[in-house]
Amino acid sequence: MSTNHDTICELRGVGKSYSLPDGKDLMVLDNITLDVRRQDVTAILGPSGCGKSTLVRILVGLIEPSRGEVLVHGRPLVGLNPAISMVFQNFALYPWLTVAENVAAGLNGRGVPPARRRELVQQAINRVGLEGFEEAYPKELSGGMKQRVGIARALVAQPELLVMDEPFSGLDVLTAENLRAEVVSLWQDATCDPNSVVLVTHNIQEAVTMATRIVVMGANPGQIRTVLDNPLPFPRSPHEPEFRALADRIHQILTQALIPDEPAKPAAVPARILPLPNVTPGEIAGLLERLDDVGGRADIFDLSVEIGREFGKMLAAVKAAELLAFVETPKDQVVLTAKGRQYLQAKVRLRKVLLNAQLRALPLFQRLIEILSRQESRSLDEEIVMEELAVWLPTERPQTMFRNVVRWGRYAELLGYNADERKLYLDTENIPPAPAQPGDGA
Repeated sequence: MSTNHDTICELRGVGKSYSLPDGKDLMVLDNITLDVRRQDVTAILGPSGCGKSTLVRILVGLIEPSRGEVLVHGRPLVGLNPAISMVFQNFALYPWLTVAENVAAGLNGRGVPPARRRELVQQAINRVGLEGFEEAYPKELSGGMKQRVGIARALVAQPELLVMDEPFSGLDVLTAENLRAEVVSLWQDATCDPNSVVLVTHNIQEAVTMATRIVVMGANPGQIRTVLDNPLPFPRSPHEPEFRALADRIHQILTQALIPDEPAKPAAVPARILPLPNVTPGEIAGLLERLDDVGGRADIFDLSVEIGREFGKMLAAVKAAELLAFVETPKDQVVLTAKGRQYLQAKVRLRKVLLNAQLRALPLFQRLIEILSRQESRSLDEEIVMEELAVWLPTERPQTMFRNVVRWGRYAELLGYNADERKLYLDTENIPPAPAQPGDGA
């Protein structure tokens, strides 16, 4: 047990597992050991599905770990963590309450006298710049103002530690940039809490902009790959060489874990079933278009910055395009392949043909086609398909995989989905299995 007086909370050997329908366990987090220290902004950075949100919910006390322990000032956590207030990604405001009433909800159950309650609420509203909006309702506010209300509600309880779960991901670029700077200013204010901040993010630039410590996570299962100190002085600019050097180092750690150094081999069929990245066919086409605009080759980090997408989402689009043999990923580069260029130049009908052929080459779709073909109706209930997906891909969320199967399969007119009957079915009459020539199609 740690006796460091500068430590607020600790995770010690924490793991989290969930039971799947087939009786197996899905391990989400494995052996997480982390100190959250006073006077730090700790960013937890990693790809989608690595368990970042699960980790902070365990820290807050919203979820119990399957193993390991959570300590608060050296003592085991029981129930909710009294040192923490939390800001959520989706604002989580009560639409029937005013700004002041939503902020006051952060004091519920704390036994604060009415006069002191009004004083704390007004102080929190003033700190986030919402003076004059006390009687407004959430529907009357912009996204940035709604998130300010969420931050004020967290601050009103004067927490020692402020936890923020991707709080800026739903905001436009300028609003997010302004709020990042304001959160840093709130943390730097020595006259009042929060003393420390934990920030969950996909965004490398956001982590380097705000954090004094950056925890880089890996996935399958979620684990800490490394913890980096960030000594850069505030305010920080992404144009400074030191800023870019640290961002590049984090980028390298993430891509080494998630993108293979060897070029993809389009003709080879993977020996195992691979998950479908959580992107749409339209997002894949958008990536290919951007690559074509820059000559067919780009650094993945530069690409993410140029088009203003979070690195985690950009990486998912790259992995999807690579799975379909539309790009290769030597080192940190993303390179458009001949097949990707053919897809990009094709009209809509031919794109469907090409994607149909590529999906048929993936073991996941091969297996689905096989089991659907054995059914007299050539269809299966959604629940049965998700149970199969949970067995084939035990580290992925079956609901997410099913949604991706449906939208990829539908676009390629390979699979269909009946929402009324909640059934997945084969749809092979409209599209031939082999790709047509580039000049075909409407």
